[in-house]
Amino acid sequence: MPDYRVELRVHLRPGVLDPAGEAVGASLGHLGFAVERVEVGKLLTVDLTADGPEAAEAAVQRMAKELLVNPVLEEYVLEVRPR
Repeated sequence: MPDYRVELRVHLRPGVLDPAGEAVGASLGHLGFAVERVEVGKLLTVDLTADGPEAAEAAVQRMAKELLVNPVLEEYVLEVRPR
């Protein structure tokens, strides 16, 4: 079975308040950087063995739905690559 690396990028859904992003944006403003908006999210990298890229994606989709992502507050995108 081939090995795969899946990147799972998680960000808040539109309309959900992002206090961490607001704090970072305010701090950057105090340092003199002109930023309009900062979003704080998370990047998870999962290395796994699967029968193919579709199986690797399906496995990480399941991980996201069961544990890694709060579907009420967050959205995510996946990228599957051979390792």
